[in-house]
Amino acid sequence: MNNNMTPVARPFHAWLLLLCGCMSVLAAVVIAPVLPQMQEHFAATPNVEFMVPMALTSPGLVIALLSMAVGILADRTGRKNLLVAGLALYAVFGVAPVFLDSLPTIIGTRIGVGLAEAIIMTSSVALIGDYYSGVQRERYLALNTTLSSTSAVMFIAIGGALGELGWRVPFMLYSISIILALLALVTLWEPKRHQPQELLESLSDEEKALWNPLKVAGICAVTLVGGILFMSVQVHIGYLLHSVDITAPGTIGLLASMGQVAVVIGSISFRFFLSSSWFVTPVRLAVALGFIGCGYLLIGNANGAAEIMVTGVMVAGLGGGLLLPTMMVWNMSNLPPHRRALGTGAWMAAFFLGQFFTPMVVVGLQDVLGSHAAAIGFIGQFVVPVALLLAIGQRLVRNRVVSLA
Repeated sequence: MNNNMTPVARPFHAWLLLLCGCMSVLAAVVIAPVLPQMQEHFAATPNVEFMVPMALTSPGLVIALLSMAVGILADRTGRKNLLVAGLALYAVFGVAPVFLDSLPTIIGTRIGVGLAEAIIMTSSVALIGDYYSGVQRERYLALNTTLSSTSAVMFIAIGGALGELGWRVPFMLYSISIILALLALVTLWEPKRHQPQELLESLSDEEKALWNPLKVAGICAVTLVGGILFMSVQVHIGYLLHSVDITAPGTIGLLASMGQVAVVIGSISFRFFLSSSWFVTPVRLAVALGFIGCGYLLIGNANGAAEIMVTGVMVAGLGGGLLLPTMMVWNMSNLPPHRRALGTGAWMAAFFLGQFFTPMVVVGLQDVLGSHAAAIGFIGQFVVPVALLLAIGQRLVRNRVVSLA
């Protein structure tokens, strides 16, 4: 390859980066089916009932805390090598519990997995932003949600099947990141980098004006709330279904998978319909929040009716599938090249911090209102009016622009 020529990004490169992003999903769900087995194995460990769930949730908190720092590092040192290193660390820390018999040590390796995830996710999304632009970039960012949700369904099933062989076996799946690391090393390239002053001089006036820290902070604040809305039903699906007398683990797993399928359908809808120029960000947010809010209201008013509860879960899932790519595209469109990894890291931090806060918000409301369903319904009472205000506000702005034209 001619070193003086910029390589051309093909669909293969996008799919490789999207598969790298799926490693965060694998880390979150593949061991979920074996947590009871882990708790039984480490029954003699003090506070085991608290520590075992931490093995699942701790990587998300680490991502929230470190993604911005990783973004700064990626902007300064480059994305590709950092991505390869993150994939290698992911395999090392991910597989380690197979050989360990100390629960605190295993949780330590899970913190390492969180670090690796922060590196992988920030670098891979930033590279998508570097390699592609315009509608093509939006489609790949939307596909990120589609692929992640689809892989979640698969990884849950694979983790459960491997768990039949012992609670350690699902951890072996983390080794597949080595394959991705080798592919990334061979096929990806580092976007052209400049010295800071040279880079600033090479930017157009439009690109220089694009960087607005206050606006990015505002997007991240919305993303934090979006993370809570995206995860509230997914995290508490078991409690919600129990409230309508659906208690069989197999049935709960099936319905949880159906919720993920709804997320996939929502993200596909974004890609094929909401990516048109007419659907600007406020409209996209209004549609996504409208679905989420209506789904939440159905859940809150199920009153023991399983059909209404499941319908609410599906409707909220559709909204979540629309919301996530909307927020990702909104953030990416406000990041100039020299701040792309930093802005991506800030967005990741906000989203995963929202995930971390989700149980606190829902359980806190449940303590006051009496049930998880009531807590979800209460949130829906605020989300629907916000969706309506966004839609009305955008309509008024559009009419004013047309009248002035």
